[in-house]
Amino acid sequence: MDVIVSKVRSSFQTLSISKRLIVYSTQERTVMPDKQNKMVAVLMGGNSLEHEVSLRSGRGVMSALSASDYEPVAIVLTKDGCWQFPDSPPTPAYRAAERLAQIDPACVFIALHGPNGEDGRMQGFLDCLELPYTGSGCAASALSIDKIRAKAVVADAGIQTAAHFIVKHDEWAHNRTGILHRVVDSMGFPVVVKAPSQGSSCGMAIPHNEHDFMRDTNEIMPLEDVVMVERYVKGLEVTCSVLDVKTQGSARALPVTEICPNTSPFFDYYAKYTPGASLEITPARIGEHLAQTVREMAVAAHNALGCSGWSRSDFIIDDNGPVWLEVNTVPGLTETSLFPQAAAAEGVSYNNLITLLIEDGMQRFNDKYRKGAE
Repeated sequence: MDVIVSKVRSSFQTLSISKRLIVYSTQERTVMPDKQNKMVAVLMGGNSLEHEVSLRSGRGVMSALSASDYEPVAIVLTKDGCWQFPDSPPTPAYRAAERLAQIDPACVFIALHGPNGEDGRMQGFLDCLELPYTGSGCAASALSIDKIRAKAVVADAGIQTAAHFIVKHDEWAHNRTGILHRVVDSMGFPVVVKAPSQGSSCGMAIPHNEHDFMRDTNEIMPLEDVVMVERYVKGLEVTCSVLDVKTQGSARALPVTEICPNTSPFFDYYAKYTPGASLEITPARIGEHLAQTVREMAVAAHNALGCSGWSRSDFIIDDNGPVWLEVNTVPGLTETSLFPQAAAAEGVSYNNLITLLIEDGMQRFNDKYRKGAE
């Protein structure tokens, strides 16, 4: 990333296309994008395990924008890290700055899921270019995608989370028996094994015995530096979307959605993205008092992590109440995704949701650089 940023910065010396580039002084900087500019760059794809899901989200956004006053431009990030702009060969990441400046979008819609899209790196890249974009900023994105650190922040805010411990590569290589004993002694089976920064249930398993635990951890460990072993919480799975657009005031929770997988033991990748593979009920059948508790916890987690624009928190409700699992700062926008379902239950259409997120990204950009100019 440091090499890319260096090359991006050097390319600024020759660019004079966008008045939002860093080479301009604060006084010359355009605070708001030109109101006549309706160009929206939609980033999709990426080199994470969620590449295909991101493409589906991006196509949904493109379809919505095609029916609006905006002019969408699809930019596909390939699995090998290149940028595919319309009518041009794949472009290396450090050259993407120049192409984005040529397009000069009024806003960038981030429809990327998982590492390299949802983890703060893309947000930081766009911050360097001084381009408005949808959703959370660099710091909140980086914190939220890390399930280990995000849980620590959320727990510190007084929200109930599941007990866990982490396993590093060298620990797993040299002390597997000791780790297995720790699972048996402190949690028992089943447990949940997770790669901390993956989404869409990629890099996640629920082993029910010692053999499965060894196998699943062996498979997940290569994905990241550590894995998280979490206490399995048996109960009802629900999710709560949070819409946080500045034109509508403070962050507000949308109706809670109840999730009942039909073919899988949990809400895995197949259940998430295969029509009919799960039953999703909005609003959830949990009673208003409990639903209100979930909504309050979702907003509290959103705020504690510094999220903006939108987010979606996942929970398990057991006999002791809701247990917060994780947050998604770029929720799915496919035809089967949960956030659009919750928005629709609140009377917000898919097309209107996309417009709200774009306008919010532009407004936050405006507020940020207005303060910088004062």
